[in-house]
Amino acid sequence: MERDLDPEEFRLYHDLIHRLTGIHYPADKRSLLSNRLRRRLRATGQMQYLAYLAHIQMPSQHVELQDFLDSITTNETYFFRCPRHWELFKEWAKAQVGLPETKRHGLRIWSAASSTGAEAYTILICLEQVLGEAFGGIRVEVLGTDLSQSVLTEARQGIYRPYALSQTPLEIQRRYFKQIDTEHFQIAPRLQPFITFKQHNLMNVLPNRTFDFVFLRNVMIYFDRPSKERVLSNMRSVLRPGGMLLVGESESLLNITHQLTYLHPSLFQEPLPVKAPVRA
Repeated sequence: MERDLDPEEFRLYHDLIHRLTGIHYPADKRSLLSNRLRRRLRATGQMQYLAYLAHIQMPSQHVELQDFLDSITTNETYFFRCPRHWELFKEWAKAQVGLPETKRHGLRIWSAASSTGAEAYTILICLEQVLGEAFGGIRVEVLGTDLSQSVLTEARQGIYRPYALSQTPLEIQRRYFKQIDTEHFQIAPRLQPFITFKQHNLMNVLPNRTFDFVFLRNVMIYFDRPSKERVLSNMRSVLRPGGMLLVGESESLLNITHQLTYLHPSLFQEPLPVKAPVRA
């Protein structure tokens, strides 16, 4: 199959992707989607776009459906992406030291589109920089989730190529990474026990969890407005009162229905409950 999807084929794939993931592929990305699909057609021996579309929707093809979803998602990632965000996060972390809630419950943070884990590990590096060795005795839990199983496998390994460290200061590289060979660097093993990686679709609620800080960066740009509002509602359902939500620099919540409080560009807060007035 050498040609791109025709408009009707594109619509059918678009609707399936949107239904499963909330991701909106605009019409000007038809060639991009076609290129990614051709790799799966070659891998499975399918000869036609519509035949492959029918194939991945068969109940017996859940593994290939996951491979398809892995192929159409974007997983560009590197450490310390957007330095301003990490300064905001470190300021927040400093403010948590000594709070009774922090002493009782520790800090729980969610990297909600973690890809290969660079963001999740950057969270831990920043917390160690602020809190000190062993996080100053504060219990720290980081959850990294992604739709793609393949990138989660990479995240659990914690091995990265030089590109992922291109924005990482040298002193941090020396402290937190061990060079395995010319093309691979291993994250400090002491950080890995503090992170759990699991598959999750942002269109669904994450059950039985609450978080102090959620990173939701550079993922809503792929969603249409209804999907963005659904995702934000799901984020609010797991943010503790006063918890923080950080979105990407190119992502705006203007004209999106939500009840979060704006604090800084990209940073929003789940409102604290309103206390009832004291009666005389």
